[in-house]
Amino acid sequence: MAQDTTPRQAADPRVHRWLMIVGALLTAVALLLLSLLPSVPSEAVAMAAWVERGYPLLSWSDELLFFAVVCWGAGARGLFGARQAEPSVRVNVGVAALAVALVALVVLLLAVGRLVYPVFEIQLSAEGLALLVSSSFGALHLAFLGFAVAAVALSWSTRAGLAGRAGGILAAAAFVVGSFPWLTPNWWNSLVAVLVAVWGVLLALATVTRTGSPGDKGGI
Repeated sequence: MAQDTTPRQAADPRVHRWLMIVGALLTAVALLLLSLLPSVPSEAVAMAAWVERGYPLLSWSDELLFFAVVCWGAGARGLFGARQAEPSVRVNVGVAALAVALVALVVLLLAVGRLVYPVFEIQLSAEGLALLVSSSFGALHLAFLGFAVAAVALSWSTRAGLAGRAGGILAAAAFVVGSFPWLTPNWWNSLVAVLVAVWGVLLALATVTRTGSPGDKGGI
């Protein structure tokens, strides 16, 4: 029986690693599309025209975010849930922060979806559109803060050593600055979107999974 289950157990981390990589890449593409949007007008009456100009970017970003959250959530759950060694506060904090980021992306997904899809053909007022747009950027702000905490906490769970920890801290700093996309230029928002992909891929590749064998120690 042990010989029958071992190949599947060996394959599971690879599958979850690929799911996490795909999720990170899709998230980055969705955020990159959002970074290419024109500047949001400060007047509510101009919001409908802004949504119309950015419709292709908003709609594609919305579609990608759904698959991004599913893939990234499943991959992270598989990789970090497989760690059956001694519990780690840092890993727990990092996973919780990543979960907050993914939930915030779901909120962003819902808000952007309502902007681009006329549910029941209900027309939103200028004030309603302004509320949805501001809520979208608020959810984006929360997502980047979650990524920042996860980047610091989860960098201690990888086999990348000091370089990985330093990279996690630098990524977290960039995510914090990028959490204010209405204050930073588009080129910086695009750069931070690319950094999400780089960080997510490196985290997936460098994460160590443990099977809970007697010789395993927490070490984190």
